[in-house]
Amino acid sequence: MSKDTTVSIEQLFKELDEHIINSQFKKAIRVCNKILSINSNDLEAFQCKVICSMQLSNFTEAIECFKNPEQIQSMSFEYAYCLYSTAKYQESLAQLEKQSSKETKSLELEAQIHYKLENYQKTISIYENLLSKPGYSDSVEFITNLCAVYLDAGKFNECQELLNKNKGQQTKTHELAFNSACLAISKNDTKTAETQLKLAKKICTDSLKKDGFSEEEIKEEQTSIDVQLGYVQQVCGNLERSLEQYQNVLEQQIGDSATLVATNNSVSVRSILEFNESTTPKEYTQAMDSLKSLLTEAESTRLNSKQKKVINYNLCLLLVQLKKVSQCEELIKTLKSKYGSTSSSSSSSSSSSNNNQVDTSFIEDLDIIQVSLLIKEKKFKEAEKLLLKNNSNSNSIKSQLLLAQIYLLDNNNISKALNVLEQLDSTVSLRPGIVATKVALYEKSGDLEKAINSLDCLITILEKQKKSEKDEEIYANLLKASGNFKLKHHKYKEASDMFDRVLKVNPNDLIALPSYIVATSHFDPSLSQKYEGKLPNIKFESKIDIDLIEKYGLTFEKKLNLNDDSTTTTTTTTTIKKPTATTTSSTTEVVKIKKSKKKLPKVMKPNYVPDPDRWLPKWQRANAKAARSKKNKDIVKGPQGIASASQTASLFVQESKNTNNTNNNNTQAAKSEKPRNIHKKKSKK
Repeated sequence: MSKDTTVSIEQLFKELDEHIINSQFKKAIRVCNKILSINSNDLEAFQCKVICSMQLSNFTEAIECFKNPEQIQSMSFEYAYCLYSTAKYQESLAQLEKQSSKETKSLELEAQIHYKLENYQKTISIYENLLSKPGYSDSVEFITNLCAVYLDAGKFNECQELLNKNKGQQTKTHELAFNSACLAISKNDTKTAETQLKLAKKICTDSLKKDGFSEEEIKEEQTSIDVQLGYVQQVCGNLERSLEQYQNVLEQQIGDSATLVATNNSVSVRSILEFNESTTPKEYTQAMDSLKSLLTEAESTRLNSKQKKVINYNLCLLLVQLKKVSQCEELIKTLKSKYGSTSSSSSSSSSSSNNNQVDTSFIEDLDIIQVSLLIKEKKFKEAEKLLLKNNSNSNSIKSQLLLAQIYLLDNNNISKALNVLEQLDSTVSLRPGIVATKVALYEKSGDLEKAINSLDCLITILEKQKKSEKDEEIYANLLKASGNFKLKHHKYKEASDMFDRVLKVNPNDLIALPSYIVATSHFDPSLSQKYEGKLPNIKFESKIDIDLIEKYGLTFEKKLNLNDDSTTTTTTTTTIKKPTATTTSSTTEVVKIKKSKKKLPKVMKPNYVPDPDRWLPKWQRANAKAARSKKNKDIVKGPQGIASASQTASLFVQESKNTNNTNNNNTQAAKSEKPRNIHKKKSKK
């Protein structure tokens, strides 16, 4: 290498150093290209070019820089990170496994790759190993990541312990406050979740304003918090507020994973609020298209497998609403083949058990959709076979309750339905809704003892438990329901015992008190008389105008057919007798009804006499005949060229003397008076 080239390379490196210090990475890459054009084996220029491309987030260009194994070995971590950033997780993991001694940053990247591949158990083991090393226990970012992994893996107790150890850190970063809100949602504690999310939003705005971020950038950072707030409102039943929250996120058009979740959730909320029997198929197809757009290759990389399953499940439901049975069945088959395997190709053996549980529940939900389609077609036997075949090893509540429903729909087979309900787990079978169903079926089948026993069993279990205010109200309602059931079937002593328990807690219960009196009156009237005095007096209003009641109560005329021979009229008018204060005799007053005015057409002409011949054709009407007679008055038949009757008179000479001629003229006139039928057709001989 000549002296000139060495001098130029030194100058280029000085220029490169200035660009990197000033964060001018594009200019730095140009300088690196100049150096590499002079010396293609310059390792420092190559490394600077890769780092500058990574700083600009041009990870594909950074990968293209690596052209031989020596370059990859010199920057093994950076190469693996670029592969991770381009969603090539398996290649990135394979590159990290080639390292003989892994640094902490390589372990962090490996844990992050396993998290993306949903191998949560492997991620937890790496993070817990790093937690013992110095510096990690105090890192808020590391604790936030570990908390997120615990949540996704379903290890809520470990997550709670970690948050309890780092309570002071929750007010420092909005990410950790957000994760604590997610933990509260998983425990169905919506109040705590809402307060934590509002705290996270406040911390986010305050911290980003200090760092000099604009309002638009702050809103972009808060999208995940806003979506989670909308979900909390949705769980609490405030659907309109949750939909408004989702719409505000979608209007920003950011396109991150939180926006995709908001799209799916907005469709599900709209299906509850807006979709009904009058919903057009066009609206369903629009909702379906918005969900399909989430599953494209570009968008699906931002969603995990759970989110994809939920979107596909919603697509199946929309296809059911559109009555596209064949498309729905095809989608169910593809989803079963995709998620029905024991473990996904990307998951390791350590995490396959967790994925298996999710897959079985998801496939069960798909089976329920398929069974509902068969029920609509009244194919009860096929629906029963499908449930028994696919859920033989599963004791799911949904599938068992659906099986009981099929038995009831198929010829009202109560005994089979009761067998299914009786085989439910004890934690499920004692729920109030299932107990009420069993009682109704026992009553229908005539087995009152089992119905009463199931009610009493639930009452005894609830009686022993510690109860909150809501539980006390549920317990009292259950006692009253049991008492009414026993009272209905003439079990008066048992019914009075139920109502007595309610009255011990609330002596002024206006439902239990009269029912208790009715029950005790059948076997101990003294008890009913004892409690009779506790009934509240019925208070009527002192001023009641009977005259007004009589006047306005019968404001109509009633027509009656009278078959009596003595009367000549066939209708009578009802009268109201109004007593007066001066006389004792009653006077009759006929109530006059205000008749509604007849509604006449707007074009009506008063005093207009219609033409009596209006139903006849025009040529047959009297007016038409008169017009025709006037028209033909001056036309006289005669020789050709004669125009009027005066001309015909001049042609004839009057001969008064000749009688024969007069007779001839009279006969001629008589003949001419006969009408000639000029349109007469010749008769066929």
